[in-house]
Amino acid sequence: MLQEIINKNLNRIEKDLLQIKGLQTIDFLDIFPKSEEHRILLDKEISKLAILIEKTERGNVYALNNPIETKYGKLIYIKIRIFDETRLNWEAAADFVVKDRKILMEKVGKDTRFSYIKREKWDAVEFKTDNTLVYFLNPLASEVYGKKL
Repeated sequence: MLQEIINKNLNRIEKDLLQIKGLQTIDFLDIFPKSEEHRILLDKEISKLAILIEKTERGNVYALNNPIETKYGKLIYIKIRIFDETRLNWEAAADFVVKDRKILMEKVGKDTRFSYIKREKWDAVEFKTDNTLVYFLNPLASEVYGKKL
């Protein structure tokens, strides 16, 4: 089930990602369950393949024992989100590493698909279309969660 969701999401967003200059590798993936029952099944499946790094108010973060090879590089960190009806349009949201984040920051306010999010411990550029929900975080999720392993 996990592999299917990952593949479906990455195939779905491929066309939109071609518009991101300097896209390098996948860094993290949030999976959005379709129901509470689906969340429980996903958590059960991933717990056999990964170690639980952190429980958050938005879901559980895992590090895969064996990274999944994707067309965008190795995926190690996955969060199984709590069920949230506002996320039903997407099966997942991927975080990516880009060569130069400033290029994305320049699009914020000029291109409606790009927005800037600032939180206490991180900030992100969000790229959102009907098909795609992608984030470019600072610091990278892999840097934050890598320290917790």
